[in-house]
Amino acid sequence: MKMKRKRIGRPGRTLIFGFLAIIFAGGLLLSCPFTHNKPAGISLPDALFVATSAVCVTGLTPVDIAATFNVAGRTIIAVLIQLGGLGFASIAIFFLTIFGKTIGAGQRSLLKEALNSESNRGLVGIVQVLMAGSAIVELVGAASLYRIFSRTYRPAEAIGMSLFHSISAFNNAGFDLLGNFSSLTGYQDDAGMNITISLLIILGGLGFFVYQDILLMIRRKKRLSTHSKIVLSMSGILIAVGMLLFMATDGLSPMEAWFQSITARTAGFNTVDMASLSTAGLLVMTMLMFIGASPASTGGGIKTTTLMTLFVMVLSLPAHRQPTAFRRKISTESILKALVVVTMAASAVLLGTFALAMLEGDRFPLSHLLFESVSAFATVGLTCDVTPHLGTLSKLILMALMFLGRLGPLTIASSFRFKEQNLSYVEEKILIG
Repeated sequence: MKMKRKRIGRPGRTLIFGFLAIIFAGGLLLSCPFTHNKPAGISLPDALFVATSAVCVTGLTPVDIAATFNVAGRTIIAVLIQLGGLGFASIAIFFLTIFGKTIGAGQRSLLKEALNSESNRGLVGIVQVLMAGSAIVELVGAASLYRIFSRTYRPAEAIGMSLFHSISAFNNAGFDLLGNFSSLTGYQDDAGMNITISLLIILGGLGFFVYQDILLMIRRKKRLSTHSKIVLSMSGILIAVGMLLFMATDGLSPMEAWFQSITARTAGFNTVDMASLSTAGLLVMTMLMFIGASPASTGGGIKTTTLMTLFVMVLSLPAHRQPTAFRRKISTESILKALVVVTMAASAVLLGTFALAMLEGDRFPLSHLLFESVSAFATVGLTCDVTPHLGTLSKLILMALMFLGRLGPLTIASSFRFKEQNLSYVEEKILIG
């Protein structure tokens, strides 16, 4: 008697429908009156936009979060941010391990897709490190922020503000409860706020594989992997270069430039009004947003490793050398994947900008619409005061960009690919350049 094999569906589709389910559930909850401040309210489309932004850890919002939502609403938003940042698959599997459940092949495949891992090995251990590390970092961050918020708010309010902003910063979400769409502009000169939020953003944006690598290096005296070396070096270079460029283009102080350089890479907080930046400053911000954070992190963008791979390829190809980084050859598969990611990301941003220009071109300059599209796709959340004034169709475009950017174009494209055909064609060279 033949036993039927359990069919494992494509994990990418599970991720897509899982995220959609969380977004719709969150949107419905946020549209309920019990989550609102009186007499404030929010329409279902705007509630779905906020839920999408929270799950996609973006931070764009059509309404003032502080004025619109009460403690219940803010708690729901914080939970949605946590589910989106750490990944519902990682959280679900973590709780399964706590209760002693066996993690099957299908669940491991889902986790592999969610973490963008090359292998199924060691994923449960990574999830345990991820959850424990995230909890510790967020609690330490909240304790640091409490010292700042307690100067202005009562103890209970200060605790809530601290926890919310720590979760939002570590998950690179950029949501704030300070009101009037002001973000952290009121703390522009507060060193404690700038340093704490910056460190939370950096730690959330490095990626969980880097943490595991560092732990292995400490415990077993192993060397850092090439991946971790690229992530750490590129992150440092981008922060430094961005800081210098902001000081040059807009005359920002070192602390302001430092913060904007960090937050541009998918965090969404700001201590400087984005609409006040020069055209050159907005261009720097847009480029940093497009690059984004690192793989398997809470951030978006094309990722630091993608940029490094393309940079190495551009330097090596004309010289007919092997593309290498840290004395290791970059695989052809990695190069091709990097090219595909950048092409798909640029296409999505350009299409989104074109659609927004068609709908809102008479109300906003093209530079601001491009900025908004990149901010949505790279799950950053910075805005030139555009999102609150958009029409419903324009908001849907931003929601689609946020969703595409959070899951990644490759994940979505591969989830709905057609049946593979084992055909081989004659190779042909074409003229390039």
